[in-house]
Amino acid sequence: MKLNHISRSLVIAGCLISLGWAGWFSLSSGTSEDLNAVSFPADTTTGFVVGQGVILKTIDAGASWESLSTGHAFSITSVNFPVNTETGYLAGSGGRIYKTTNGGTSWFAETSGVNLDLRSICFPVDAESGYVSGGSAEAVILKTTNGGRNWTQQTTSANQPISSIHFPVSTRVGYAVDWEGGILKTTDGGANWIPQTSNTNVALTCVQFPSDELTGFVVGSSGTILKTTNGGDTWAHQTSGVFDYLSSVSFPVGNDIGYIVGASGKILKTTNAGQIWVPQNSGVDEFLSSVLFPIDTLIGYAVGRNGTILKTTDGGAGVEEWLIPEGSQPRLNPTIVRNILFLPQTSNDKRRESGILLDIAGKKVVELHSGTNDIRHLAPGVYFVKQLNPTNTIKVIVAR
Repeated sequence: MKLNHISRSLVIAGCLISLGWAGWFSLSSGTSEDLNAVSFPADTTTGFVVGQGVILKTIDAGASWESLSTGHAFSITSVNFPVNTETGYLAGSGGRIYKTTNGGTSWFAETSGVNLDLRSICFPVDAESGYVSGGSAEAVILKTTNGGRNWTQQTTSANQPISSIHFPVSTRVGYAVDWEGGILKTTDGGANWIPQTSNTNVALTCVQFPSDELTGFVVGSSGTILKTTNGGDTWAHQTSGVFDYLSSVSFPVGNDIGYIVGASGKILKTTNAGQIWVPQNSGVDEFLSSVLFPIDTLIGYAVGRNGTILKTTDGGAGVEEWLIPEGSQPRLNPTIVRNILFLPQTSNDKRRESGILLDIAGKKVVELHSGTNDIRHLAPGVYFVKQLNPTNTIKVIVAR
């Protein structure tokens, strides 16, 4: 029994009990074209979404979207506003690069010097020095140091299109990934791109180093997630729990809390640097192309095919609801009602400790026992109940 996208509820023995917040909900984009990328440069209010011949802009956190135009229809695959909402860049099919200096009101073409499809654009520190990557039957990386007036092609050993390029904190150290499991790294601003060992040959789609040049994540097809903590000297596979094509990754603040989107409306979240990835309910089956949490771990956007734009204001923490007939017992999941956490009995010994409550960083805050547990002293937020017998971890929300 769904009420609306703001509240999800549970009926237990005829009583209506609110358990959570909105989770992910759809925004009206005003288009049915495929959407490929999203950028909110300075806050969660003013942002841009691009796609198949489409540029959209919002100044009210996605409540409404204005359609912008370069004057030429083409597939736009990447958008980057480096430092503010005024100066930004687009990259797309046929080697096209466009720039705006007035918040998207007008766009002017820049000369890339190639006619290959461009797939990713990154200006790491300012609006002057940036990189574009892509390719069709071959790889290409371009660099500018003068705000796009000139683009210089760089040399790379990649044989496949480079789907994503990322410079974490400077214009010197950067990473790129391709469609054949290739990972490249430069430490000299792209003068040299050195291959790294990924131990995979699947298509890699997105790379991000959230806060420094050492710890980074890569996602790709077949549910692939890779992580490095040593600048790419080694890459370790993480368990995604899915086999879908994963297209985009976003760690908004630090290396602990991150999100991934992909095919069939898949959204995954981690709160422990990728040790565990938990699926979230997107509410859609569309392919999701890009995800972005602009400034914190709560407010985020995801875009995808057929004009799909999703938003969350609570880190995706929606709660499923179910109906329990009058006189029956709740299913064996922990529930919270009026500052009491009820943990179902998991053994015949009622005195036995049945679990622990972890905060969002994975730190134990309370030992739990079967039955009622007083949690009124806890701050509002997202927690995880780890049941010990049988082993099971469930996300819960403490609200006031």
